[in-house]
Amino acid sequence: MKKSVLTLSLMAVLAACGRSETAQTDSASTTPADSVTAAAPAKPENCKSVVEPAKLGKADEYQESGKDLKVTLTLNQADNTTPGPDGCYFNNLVDVTATRKSGKPVFRRTLIKEDLGYFSESDAVIEKGVLQSVQYKPTFNSQKYVSLTMRLRDPETAQTTDFTVYMNYNGEILRVK
Repeated sequence: MKKSVLTLSLMAVLAACGRSETAQTDSASTTPADSVTAAAPAKPENCKSVVEPAKLGKADEYQESGKDLKVTLTLNQADNTTPGPDGCYFNNLVDVTATRKSGKPVFRRTLIKEDLGYFSESDAVIEKGVLQSVQYKPTFNSQKYVSLTMRLRDPETAQTTDFTVYMNYNGEILRVK
């Protein structure tokens, strides 16, 4: 009696496992076909940039004498745009790479203007603005964070707004002023 109950329960478990595997393979086989039919967003054309082309893609390196850290900032053009009064403007992003003097990487992070929205009271300035520049701001020797100044420019009014971003050595944003 025990053998028949054990055999019956073992067959039930095997049958249940077999059904879940076929259900997973069926759903996995339909996913690639769906992703092929999805259209990629069109790349915007005839948009302006608030950054000179010579500054895009150029790495700026900063090294403090009291710290064992070298910070590299690279400003690049993003794929998305912001509407302006006379057309559209390309948004920008910055790649932040921190390495020790020995060459060992500490962190790598890509910052976009939307990252500021999590820490800001007013999203209107961030939504309308375009990232124009990012600069490294020196800190005191005992402080274990990286501070950057991100400048957003409003295409309509040409007004600039500066945000100071404080990041720890893991690349996490701690606060924004």
